[in-house]
Amino acid sequence: MRKTKCATCLIYNNCVNLYGYMKKSRKDLILLITFIVLAVAINAYIIYHACLNGMQSSNASEGVVEVSEEVVNTVRPNTITEANHDQFATFIRKAFGHFGLFTLSGIFSSFATYFVIKDTKWYTKGLGIGISFLFGFLLAVLTEIIQLNVPGRSGEFIDVLIDSGGYVLGLGITVLILALVLKHRSKKENH
Repeated sequence: MRKTKCATCLIYNNCVNLYGYMKKSRKDLILLITFIVLAVAINAYIIYHACLNGMQSSNASEGVVEVSEEVVNTVRPNTITEANHDQFATFIRKAFGHFGLFTLSGIFSSFATYFVIKDTKWYTKGLGIGISFLFGFLLAVLTEIIQLNVPGRSGEFIDVLIDSGGYVLGLGITVLILALVLKHRSKKENH
């Protein structure tokens, strides 16, 4: 007589078989979930801010501009004045709102990608890096397309380049960290 398992057991066993490599390390599973949550959060934040109209976006970034201006003028008095405030504000919006947020996205999304596919051979061949970069580029394009359709906003090709540059920096930081960790781990195992 053949035993049958409940539907929950079958689903669980299929998930374990599909993601069987996760059984190797509870720490890897925790890191995977952590980086997926962080990546979803930062990417949702980026998309949310792309959906804000011009006035809302300006108001949201004005606080960061004010704090940055205070810091700069505290370190070096009268550096930011009324004459150069607009250029400074644009720089801060591009540096923090585009480059900085996409750098964080690059880090979190690349680590999430790594922990999803780390035990497969094709990640070591660079496909994982390519997948991560493609995601970052598509996210940059998506946010600018969204802004084309939002009142008071405009989608700019230069912003796609700035966003992609930030994402590539985040991806590079991730690759560097992973290379250092794996090199250290390899040396530890060989000694």
